[in-house]
Order: sequence, then structure tokens, then C-alpha cells
Amino acid sequence: MLDLLVWLIKLPFVLLGWILKITIISIVWLVKLPFVLLAVVLAVVLGLLGGIISVVGVALTPVLGIGLVILPIGLILLLAAWLIAKLL
Repeated sequence: MLDLLVWLIKLPFVLLGWILKITIISIVWLVKLPFVLLAVVLAVVLGLLGGIISVVGVALTPVLGIGLVILPIGLILLLAAWLIAKLL
């Protein structure tokens, strides 16, 4: 009987702690979510752009060696996309 009484006294405080924890986690995720989505979009865009520029650079290498100028740009974009994806 005493255990039940102690449990009933503790219950509101335990529930309040759970509600507070859920509220804090929700607020943190609401603040963090736009930045995570922005990083995902940025990584995808940089990856696609870097891949396309790298392919164009490889294709244009036999033509006056201009691809050797373009290729590092594509590789840098791919590296940036990879770093952003790793940070997520």
C-alpha cells in the first residue's frame, strides 16, 4: 500500500519530466531541421554539378587540353558534396 502511495506521488513529476524532455527535443529538431534539409539539398546539388562538370572535363581533355582546366573544378565540387554528406 505504501508503494502505491509513493508511486502515485511520484507520477505527476515523472510525467512532467517526460513532457519537458519531449518539448525540448521537439524544439531542438524544429530549429535543426531546416539546416539539415539545406545541407542535404546542397550536397545533392554539388554532387550532381560536380559529376556533370567532371564528365565534361574528361570529354574535353583531348580537345586542346581544356578539360584539364575544367576537371579540377568538378572534382572540387564532388569533394565538397562528399564532405557535407560526411558531416550529416
